[in-house]
Amino acid sequence: MNRSFAALAVNFVGFQLLWFVAVYGGARGWGGWALMVLVVMQAGVWALNRAWRRDLPLLATGAVACLLCEPAWLASGLIRYQDWSLGWLAPAWIWALWLGFAVSFNYSLAWLRPRLALAALFGGVGGVFSVTVGIHLGAATTPHGWWPLAVTYCVVWALVVPALAFAARRLARGSDKEVHDYA
Repeated sequence: MNRSFAALAVNFVGFQLLWFVAVYGGARGWGGWALMVLVVMQAGVWALNRAWRRDLPLLATGAVACLLCEPAWLASGLIRYQDWSLGWLAPAWIWALWLGFAVSFNYSLAWLRPRLALAALFGGVGGVFSVTVGIHLGAATTPHGWWPLAVTYCVVWALVVPALAFAARRLARGSDKEVHDYA
């Protein structure tokens, strides 16, 4: 197995584990472990491909997206995270999800980089599905009901996912080193 494919596999499996630890852990009060999963996932990817310079801008983009989206959802009362009282700041496990998702556009989600319309569909449907599963697992509640949150998530994620795909594509094009398109 070549190192690029191995990095993709570590990212794919790592993000699935990250999502589970974040959401299931968030529902049970140990969601902070998601940050550790993110660190281990990235360390594994970087040990295999040494492309940390290429990933840092996407990690930063994920942080900015979290700073823009989460306070709006939290302050408006569209979503409330389990055992979380800060009205505008997301818990650590949500931050880990945003960062892990954003960096995945260099690996397991690289196939979406040239397919922005598909990325929008993937984001709209996937965002609603993901938050719905998280709510059913007990990680969050919807004080104003599921429909307002679902509509908001659908619209926002239909914009965020193509924006992340586009950013990853632009950053890859500007990279000095060879960039592997895993698609």
